[in-house]
Order: sequence, then C-alpha cells, then structure tokens
Amino acid sequence: MHNCERGKFEEITRDVPLGPMIHQIDRLMFRNLSSRVRAEGLDEVTLMHGWVMRYLYENREQVICQKDIEHTFDIRRSTVTNIIQLMEKKGYVERRSVPGDARLKCVSLTAKGEENHLKMEYLISMLEKEQVIDITEEELDSLYRIMTKIKKNLIRIQAGGEEEEYASDNFERSERI
Repeated sequence: MHNCERGKFEEITRDVPLGPMIHQIDRLMFRNLSSRVRAEGLDEVTLMHGWVMRYLYENREQVICQKDIEHTFDIRRSTVTNIIQLMEKKGYVERRSVPGDARLKCVSLTAKGEENHLKMEYLISMLEKEQVIDITEEELDSLYRIMTKIKKNLIRIQAGGEEEEYASDNFERSERI
C-alpha cells in the first residue's frame, strides 16, 4: 500500500484510505522542508514551534499570553509551557510578566526569533510554490474547501456529534498558520 516510496511515485487512487494519503503527503512536505532548512544552515524547529513563531510574528503588535497559544492551537498548558521553554533556551522568544498581573506571562519573539521565522517563511513559500506548480487556482480553492469540510467533520465527530464552537473558531483564526 506504499504509494510514496522514496524516489518513486504512483498515482494515488481512492482505494488508499484518506488518513494514510494525507500522512504520506505531510511526510513528503516535511522531508523537503527539512532538507532545505539544513541546506540553509538554519536551526531546525518542530512544526509546532514554527506555527507558534508565525502566530507570534503575525500578532507582534498585540500582547500574547501562553493561554492565547493554548486556545489558538488547541493544545494543553503543559505542552505550551514545554514549547515556550525550549524556544526560550534557543533564544527565539522571551516571556515577561503582564503589567498589573505578575502571574500572567506574555510571550514575544526576540530579534533572533523574527529572523529565523522570516527565513523559514521564505523556504516554506518557495516549497509551497513548487508543490502546486501544475495546479490551477480553481483546483486549489476546491482542495481548501474540501479540507475545511473534512476538518469540520472531524471536529464534530470528536465532540460527539456537536461541533465545538471554539475549535471551529480557532480554525478560522489559524487556518493561515
């Protein structure tokens, strides 16, 4: 059932379950990006770290607290704490107390974090252009509509049939992430 062995390509047909097909595409995208990151000599970050850096960069004019990251990415507090601590060690982010409430911590990118983010964004944009080179705008629009429907269905299923409003709201806010 391998359709994407290294260096080989076989057309994907409907007999391949959707989950493995999406996973194969995700892995290929990840490998391509990782090799470009290494070639540029950039410090590799996890996919989630990259998403958090993008979120912080795009919202750099606002005060972003760890709780905002939890809600935006629908991840646990402990996960966000680990992500932020590792990014802090690498010098990509800094945490500060919020004026008026020392218990709250806001998170922002450092100059090093912004520089790394911009380089990564460039590499990602080049890869994205190359991976859709023979795909029309209409086909891309259809793909995004279909993926949105699949995600909404999965959110509904996970919620036991009731669509969780915050999850779909987070998707709308973070779909560009």
